[in-house]
Amino acid sequence: MKKNQREYAFFRKSMLWKITVLMKLTLLLTFAFCLNASANLLSQTTVSLKVKKMPLNKVLLEIEQKTSYRFLFNNESIPADKFIDLDIKDEQLNKVLDKILANTSLTYKILEEHVVVIMSGESKKDKIKARVLDSKGLPVQGVSVVEKGTTNGAVTDADGWVTLNVNDATTAVLEVKALNYQMTEIAVSGKQELSVSLKDAVAGLDEIVVIGYGAQKRSSVTAAVSSVKSDVIATTSAGRIDQALQGRTPGVSVLPASGSPGSAMRITIRGVGTNGSSNPLYIIDGVRAGGIEYLDPSEIASVDVLKDASAAIYGMDGANGVIIITTKTGKKNSSEITYNMQYARQSVGKKMEMMNAKQYQEYLTASNTTNAPTAAAAAAVGNGTTWMDQVFETAPLMRHTLAFSGGSDKTTYLIDGTYYTQNGIIGGDKAKFDRYTVRVNTESKVKPWLTVGERFSYANFKRNGIAEDDEFGSVLSSAIVMDPLTPVVFPGALSTRAADALAAGYTLVQNPQGKYYGISDYIFGEYGNPLAMIQNTHSGTVQNKVVGNVYANLEPVKDLVLTSRFGIDAAFQKQHSWTPTFWFSPEKLNTLAGGADKQDNWFTWQWENFATYTRKFGSHNFSFLGGTSIRKSSWNYVGGSYSGLFRETDGFSYGDNAPDLQDRIGSSATITTQASFYGRVSYDYKNKYLLQALVRRDASSDFAAGHKWATFPFFSAGWVLSNENFFGSVDHIVNYAKVRGSWGKNGSSLNVGPGKWQNSISPTTPGYPTDLGTYLIGAAPTNLANPDLTWEISQQTDIGVDLAFLNNKLSVSVDYYNKQTKNLITPGAGVTPLFAGNTLSLVNSGNVLNRGWEFDVSFRGGRKDGFHYEVGGNLSTIHNEVLSINRLVNQINGAGVGTGWTASIFKPGYPVWYFNGYKTDGIFQNQQQIDAYLAKTGLTGYAPKPGDPIVLDVNGDKQLSNADQSYMGSPLPKFVYGFRINMAYKGFDVIAFLQGQHGNDILMGFNRTDRSTANKPAFFYNDRWTGEGSTNKWFAPNTNSVYVYNSDLMVFKGSYARIRQLQLGYTLPKSLADKAALHNVRIYVSLDDFFTFTKYPGLDPEAGSNDNNSLGIDRGVYPIPRKAMVGLTLSF
Repeated sequence: MKKNQREYAFFRKSMLWKITVLMKLTLLLTFAFCLNASANLLSQTTVSLKVKKMPLNKVLLEIEQKTSYRFLFNNESIPADKFIDLDIKDEQLNKVLDKILANTSLTYKILEEHVVVIMSGESKKDKIKARVLDSKGLPVQGVSVVEKGTTNGAVTDADGWVTLNVNDATTAVLEVKALNYQMTEIAVSGKQELSVSLKDAVAGLDEIVVIGYGAQKRSSVTAAVSSVKSDVIATTSAGRIDQALQGRTPGVSVLPASGSPGSAMRITIRGVGTNGSSNPLYIIDGVRAGGIEYLDPSEIASVDVLKDASAAIYGMDGANGVIIITTKTGKKNSSEITYNMQYARQSVGKKMEMMNAKQYQEYLTASNTTNAPTAAAAAAVGNGTTWMDQVFETAPLMRHTLAFSGGSDKTTYLIDGTYYTQNGIIGGDKAKFDRYTVRVNTESKVKPWLTVGERFSYANFKRNGIAEDDEFGSVLSSAIVMDPLTPVVFPGALSTRAADALAAGYTLVQNPQGKYYGISDYIFGEYGNPLAMIQNTHSGTVQNKVVGNVYANLEPVKDLVLTSRFGIDAAFQKQHSWTPTFWFSPEKLNTLAGGADKQDNWFTWQWENFATYTRKFGSHNFSFLGGTSIRKSSWNYVGGSYSGLFRETDGFSYGDNAPDLQDRIGSSATITTQASFYGRVSYDYKNKYLLQALVRRDASSDFAAGHKWATFPFFSAGWVLSNENFFGSVDHIVNYAKVRGSWGKNGSSLNVGPGKWQNSISPTTPGYPTDLGTYLIGAAPTNLANPDLTWEISQQTDIGVDLAFLNNKLSVSVDYYNKQTKNLITPGAGVTPLFAGNTLSLVNSGNVLNRGWEFDVSFRGGRKDGFHYEVGGNLSTIHNEVLSINRLVNQINGAGVGTGWTASIFKPGYPVWYFNGYKTDGIFQNQQQIDAYLAKTGLTGYAPKPGDPIVLDVNGDKQLSNADQSYMGSPLPKFVYGFRINMAYKGFDVIAFLQGQHGNDILMGFNRTDRSTANKPAFFYNDRWTGEGSTNKWFAPNTNSVYVYNSDLMVFKGSYARIRQLQLGYTLPKSLADKAALHNVRIYVSLDDFFTFTKYPGLDPEAGSNDNNSLGIDRGVYPIPRKAMVGLTLSF
């Protein structure tokens, strides 16, 4: 390998130089942009205008057209003989107004939301007064009251009063508009004083929902779309957007793969629909992205979830639903700086109680386990070492965000930077996660018909990780099974085993103070002292990620918008790890220090071009969309491992410091290309009858010719009953009612990958023998080609209803869905006949059903004294069932636990990846009961004793074997839910948020039959069978029986309810904030994930996994830490 070292070094330095130059250029361009953005920030609104002898009122309208400001004035107050001559360019708006209003009695006042009121002290005819009240009779300030058909208007004061001079009081009609209220029209009818009562708006009906390549008002949506807006996201304490989604929307399940810092989150929408990946499709600012883990919640304006087949607008890989994220932008004619800070102390919520030294000794002795400690040995250490106390620690978490936003008339900008750091409650900085992000979003209207913009984000994160989710010797599983007689460190002399190992030349791990970590005399195999294992952990991942797009919107004619958008998603990841020499036992040792490096590069570009045309004909509203998309994704990696490091430190932990003969290297690369055509038509009539139809045609290079293309249609309809005339008789009870339904198809290629339908060729090992006794190295196919492999298809029907009651204070949404995923991509093993000479790698085989109900309810109210509250909740039921697989196979085997046990199965008639094992029916109490059971069942080769579980002969063949293992639980919940309460009173606010699930099971998978001396949870001892009649639920001491540890006795109820957030905040009064030149100041304290209610006896009921077929198996799961947090938000 040395002969290539210079070439490799040159390549490495060349690439480093290129990356360095690229980073410098990026920083330079970003800095230049920031200077430009700062210049826009300092400038005021300007206007250019050239008019001659134009009436004053028309000049005001001209200015209104050229700026984002709206002018409210009484036409009668404008001097009819006032004509304006003006020739200005880029002059400040306030100076322009001063010029044109000179020598008149008029003045102006600029209000919020860019409203300019032109006022006069002169009285006019038909002067009227109106008072605007809410549904409770309370005055409403800041309401816009405009005489219909004119720009004559004003805004209500603090007491709800407004004064107007209307043209004709007998015919005038007032338009009354306010945020969170329905727009109201009222005829003056010659009155001089009016009272206007506003109705509360139906919650969310006017909110904008992103539906893919466009947006709609909630009131016009006919699909099943859930949304989480920035005001809700802003109240969460989560440091990642995927965490902030937990429990917020019905039908969306967010399960952490682990509680370790930076670990992945598993998001599923309306159940698990396949044997492989069920990840949804992520769209960020219109461009497909590989994930959302790099996003900070401060960057997000909204999250919209397409849950039904409306995801067909994204066609390929929309079968599992689509999550659309829109990031924040600046506001025109404004400038704002926002800072957020959080600091938290993390701790474990529940430490699983393990057997102490006395219990451990008695349990192993009673079970006749070999190498059990003596009673004297146990007594000598008292309770012994509590390993749960030793591995868990209190760890800090900190997050800072700083954002600059604003804009002028034509340009908006946002620059957002975040820093997030989190230490692990196991491993401390050995399990640390650091993340830095920078976002730059700008948009400019360069011409009246052309808008250009960009959305770019850079993220850098570093994650150190310890071994977890593994019953074969991970840090946490070692802490669980380690015997309590072993000390953390030897206080004095070493044990005999440790001294012998040291004398034999092995390396014993020492703590920072130079003391040797304890070595067990009872636990062997893959396990070791967990604290020594943490110290020996040297593993880190660094990733640099750039995601963004540039776009242009062209409006050549009215109502037609042409959009071109080019986006990238690039990630460059480096992993480095090394292992020093150590000795824990003859089975767990390392005599040669070594390491490994891996460099992964992902790069995806996407170019989309689409046109949107909207048109209104009377009461008919149409919207048309048509477009194309092309996308290319590439991945490559280079990795190597090496051993024989001559110095065991971080600085010498790389391959150049190991002998060449100990080097191993590997590399690979893949490319996928995709192309798409899509179109959509939307129609509504008087906002009563709503229709939508779309179709998308996709192609992927991952499939063979003849199967590359697929078509995905979608249809939906809605009927707003409350807009019908006949509904007036019940509108005092039901204020709003809409019925909607949809049907469509989506596709998925997530479980295929490039070239998977083709033959694989692999070198043979050791080769083909010759007559000379040597071997010829060759290559041969390892599988058969399957050119008929095609897309997974999801077909879904959805029926929903949206209702509002109690003056629109109570909102209810209900959906029923039925989703079938067909053509599952499954392993070909068992499908191919033997005479074919090889097997198929993948085949289309099987269907999965998910069906259920979704409920979303919210109620908001308040009192006259300023107390406001909102109570809401959502619940989703899920029925999951495998309908079929290939008829030539009975089942698909999943994850193994321990040695020799297939613990999860994919089989028709059952949920996806259910738990598989022996079924039991109580505990044998005496020999008479055993004899009667054996006589009744005819079982042979089975010799239980009192205290053993009663094992069922499921297949009735009169013997117990793996064939009797059957369904014993499911990791999938029957329903999931979320519940929230928000309250506010005179600056104080309280937020409580609870999330949970019910009906799922957890398999305690860290208990193994082949490591009989491993420690067990304390309830194994406390609940054990001790004699006839003592218990019929738990067995006598046992450490190695498959009828115990591969049975339903290891399956526990996994339902839980967790208070995700309990927060108390205080917002400074505006008068105090103004004195400090601040716009808003809020401080808060929060308890996150602090209280969990569950019957699961393990560490955490959220037993996740990175493996699709290992859900709900607790192999020593890293628990979700609870957090006590303080936070500050301020803007100015």
